[in-house]
Amino acid sequence: MTIQASRQQKEVQEKLLTDENKLLFKKHFFTADLPDNLKSNLGKYYTPPHLVNLIKKLVSPYVRTNSIIMDLAAGCGAFLDCFPANPMIIRDIDSEAISFLKSIGYPQAEVDNSLSKVKLSKYGLKETDHLICIGNPPYNDLNSLIKRKGVNAKKEIDFDIDEDIRTRDLGTSFLRAFNKLGADVICVLHPLSYLIKEFNFKNRMGIFTQEYRLERGVIFSNNEFADTQGTPFPVVAALYLRNFLGMDYEYIRQFPFEILDSGELFILADYETIDGYINKYVPQNKEKQISDIGLYMHNFRDLNSLKSIGNLFANMQAGVTLPVQERDFYKYAYLNALRRYFPKNFKWGNLSPLVIKEQLENDLVLQDACSIDTIIKNNRLACFALHPPTPFMQRFINKMKTRNAPKEIPALYQIFQEFWEKGYTDSTLLENYLRNYFINLPEEMKKRK
Repeated sequence: MTIQASRQQKEVQEKLLTDENKLLFKKHFFTADLPDNLKSNLGKYYTPPHLVNLIKKLVSPYVRTNSIIMDLAAGCGAFLDCFPANPMIIRDIDSEAISFLKSIGYPQAEVDNSLSKVKLSKYGLKETDHLICIGNPPYNDLNSLIKRKGVNAKKEIDFDIDEDIRTRDLGTSFLRAFNKLGADVICVLHPLSYLIKEFNFKNRMGIFTQEYRLERGVIFSNNEFADTQGTPFPVVAALYLRNFLGMDYEYIRQFPFEILDSGELFILADYETIDGYINKYVPQNKEKQISDIGLYMHNFRDLNSLKSIGNLFANMQAGVTLPVQERDFYKYAYLNALRRYFPKNFKWGNLSPLVIKEQLENDLVLQDACSIDTIIKNNRLACFALHPPTPFMQRFINKMKTRNAPKEIPALYQIFQEFWEKGYTDSTLLENYLRNYFINLPEEMKKRK
């Protein structure tokens, strides 16, 4: 549907709305048909009503008659009617959004860079005021935005941010700004990765984690926002209360996140990942960047990026590839197999890849199955050459000759023997074994916990 046709449809819909609902309709869907580069500027998307109501439900128990409600990235005002009896501070850096808000009855709305010169006096507030920050502030990695949009867009994106709240991600800068203002209650939407990725939690959240404690968290997919693009990722409606006990990463690992409209919980500690076990970043030491078997893997952050870019290479690409050493080949073969067979509908794609470390270390059948499958599927790479075999492959063949047929997949070594002798094989049984293993991996982890 073209933008023009879609707008005509919206005009018809608006005529069918009662006057009572018309304003609400406009506020929630004002930006729905804007081009993506405008609608998602700096990571902002309009917030659908059911998510606004979720924030309202989470915050309501903490709203006092004297509470001041603050939305520092108000956009087109989706959250502004949540608590009409309370005074509200409304800000946004987008002058067009503020003009729209003024036109529909919010004269107090002001254009402002909410991440610059952050202090209570800027908003006419006192330390004794009971302050509640709500909304859907933008979240995006500034460096990635600049790379994606180009050098010409740097001025548009790289605006002033106070040094004590500046991070690579706008969303964590907003959380730090709320902390700087001393908000009593914070309830906003942000990527779940701020909390569950240890680096983000300890480095990007910064002092925020010492001053606030997560009270409730409700998770949903970013697909709940209309017209989102790219790989889905989990977003959390996070309710934080000011608490000088703060929270550490173990608190987050054990935290029972609710999954929207499902009755289910997500607990990070239920899942064991490769963190601290298999390296996913390029080594800093240049000597350690060289593979002893001539095999490299594209670096990655999480499950999603492993699936999209975690290919194997024969040549090193500086700053991009991980060296695969012979002693660790089975680990990277495990990741290579996981790319192919892990369930595509797994909800938590921004976790690091899952692994039961004890099992992978001690289960030779699993090690060999992943290794054989990886060799067969990547046989074009020089290090896997068989005629004549590379030194690495000769050692691998010799090792496979000593193995006994496993009961889990009796034909495993026969499949590999046929491959190294003939250059081809029917690996259906091997593929089925690995597919079944990886499909059941998430539930198997939960059982072990």
